[in-house]
Order: sequence, then structure tokens, then C-alpha cells
Amino acid sequence: MDKNLERLLNANISEMAGMSFYCESCKREHSVDIERIIVEKGAVNKVLDVAAGFRHGKVFLVADNNTYAVCGEKVESLLEEDGYDLKTFVFNTPHQLVPGEQTLGRLLVEIEKGTVLIVAVGSGVINDMCRYLSYKMDIPYIIVGTAPSMDGYASPVTPTIVDGIKATLGGVYPYAIIGDLDVLKEAPMEMIHAGFGDILGKMIALTDWDLSRKLNGEKYCESCVAIMRNALQKCIENVEGIKNRGETAIKHLMGALILAGVTMGMYGGSRPASGAEHHYAHYWDEDAISRGEEHALHGNSVGVGAVIASEVYRLISDRIPVKVNPPSPEEVRVLLGRLGACDNPGDLGISRELFRRSVIHSKDNRPKFTIMHLAGQLGLLENIAEVLTEKFYA
Repeated sequence: MDKNLERLLNANISEMAGMSFYCESCKREHSVDIERIIVEKGAVNKVLDVAAGFRHGKVFLVADNNTYAVCGEKVESLLEEDGYDLKTFVFNTPHQLVPGEQTLGRLLVEIEKGTVLIVAVGSGVINDMCRYLSYKMDIPYIIVGTAPSMDGYASPVTPTIVDGIKATLGGVYPYAIIGDLDVLKEAPMEMIHAGFGDILGKMIALTDWDLSRKLNGEKYCESCVAIMRNALQKCIENVEGIKNRGETAIKHLMGALILAGVTMGMYGGSRPASGAEHHYAHYWDEDAISRGEEHALHGNSVGVGAVIASEVYRLISDRIPVKVNPPSPEEVRVLLGRLGACDNPGDLGISRELFRRSVIHSKDNRPKFTIMHLAGQLGLLENIAEVLTEKFYA
């Protein structure tokens, strides 16, 4: 094994910050341009240490009504008591915050001239919107995570709804990631399920990447794959601990979610962390948002998407012209079941007709090659849609 890779696989998540190494697999220099990664008990108290270099200007703190109560008020007090010139903005909405133009526009209205640091307190949408604000305004941001619910904490790209379609916009690494285990382990179980589902999705994402490498000659990085598989395995080995909110297990889950973003940054795209399972989730999210309806947490949709994609791999296994090793549907279902997470689209509230359409069309406008693109090339999508719809909605 490459010595640099061996060092990475044995590193604590905090040691990944600022790491740089030459990758023997893809012959490129990889770097992790994050100043600090802190995932430990009481980590929120490190916010003053992390923000110490930004006293020369204004600090913009962003939360929503839930995350402000969980952790944002504490962060606000720490910064105010230490003399920072602070403005706090809290999204106060009874509904899901949508990662789209309106949310971004409100942040642009609220942020003040002379701001030198953005402090985001939350998880998915708060992190994504502050990342894009950071990217557009060239102002560094810190994310204080409140739930191990999604893999975007360290992502350098921003999934955003634009004109009703989930687009991938630019972004930057956060200046620092702070994950307080005292906060993370008390997150709603639905959010913990979502984080685990997002990580299980890597079983499909990495298989799809391998499929495209072998069929299309797509660029591939063994180091990114090894890092992601290692993190995935730690979560699988700690399912019971995650279910029981054990600190060590939650740290493994949060670490894996951070590493998903790190590997995306190392590779320069979402390949290490996203495949057909994410395309299903995006399709369902877009449908719900277009109708103004609430939808399942993205990671829970990803977990179900992994079940569906594994079914597709099984259905067309004799038509796949190269050797790949996808998980079996039973393997994915059992893992989701051990945690108590849902494993079928009906339980997510996905209608029969929406499910059928998603099997056929979730790959549309998604250039990243997956098992669904191969099924389309083989002319099998209509048949697969009928078979799986009958299976899940009998």
C-alpha cells in the first residue's frame, strides 16, 4: 500500500485538516484546504480559538430556529462575550428551509459590509447556503454542525434548487468544521438515520464509479475509494453504537460524512460520494419542492435509493459487460433495518407513479454515468420500472 494512503487511513479526522500528499494512484497532488476539523466532546467551546484570526471585522452568524436553540445561542454568547462585532440572523420558519434562490437572497440582504467571517450553525441547508455565500463573497466560513445527517460538511460544491431543478453550484471548503459530540449524539434520530443512509449510499456510488471506469475509461482514484470504503466500514461495524447514540460510533459517522466531502475535494468532483442513489433522491426532492410539499431528509432518500440501485444491478447483472461488485439489496436493507431506518420508497411518501417515473428519468440531466445510464443504453428502463414498481408497491 502507498505509504501516504496508509497514513491517511490511520489518521484521526482532525489530522486530515491541512493535509497534502502525492497520490500514486491518480498521479496528482491532493490537499485538504480546511484549517481545522474538530469532532469531540465540548467542541463548541473551541469556536473562539478557531475564530481568533477574525477580530478585525464583523462576524455574521447564521442559524435557523431549531439550530439556534440547540447550539447557536451558545455560539452567539461565546462570541459576544469575547468582544466580537457580531450580527446574528436566524431563519424562523415552521417549514423545511429550501436551499434555493430565496434563501440565498435573504442571506445577501442580511450580511453586512465589512464582514470577515461567516459562522454557520446547522447541518444541510444552513451549511450549503453559507458555503455558497462564502464562495460568492470570498469570505471564509466556519460550520458548527448540529447533526450527523449529511455528507456536505466538507464538500467544495453546493447543491441548490435553481428554477426548480437541483443544480450543483460552486463552493469552497469551510475554514473549519466543528462537531460537538454532546450536540451531535442528541440530534433527532431521523437525522442520524439520514446520515447513515447517506454513507450507505457510497456502496452504490463507488460501484457506479468503478462501472464507468471500466466501461468509459473515466478518471479514477484508488486513494479516494480506499478512504471512503474505510470510513463506510467503520460505520457498518458501529451500527448498534450509532443506534444507541454512542459517542465513539457517532464520531465515526460524523467522520465518515466529513470524509465524503474531503474525498470530493481531493478528486475534484462528487464521484467518491454520489451515484444513482443520489439521483433518485434529487429527483424526489425536486418533485416535492415543485409542489410546495415537505419531503424526506435527503440522506434517508439516499439510503432508499441505494436499495433501488442495488435491485437494478441485480436485475441486469447478466447484461453488465464488465465485472463490478455491487451490494445485494438484502445487504443494504439489513443495514438500514438494524438502525431502524426506512428501506422502501413508500415509507418515504413517494407515490407509485412518482417512483415509476424516477426509475426512468432520475438519470436525465445527470451526466455522471451510473447503472441507470447503462440500463437506458440497453433499452431496459421501462421494464425495470414496471418490475420494481410491482415489487415495492404490490
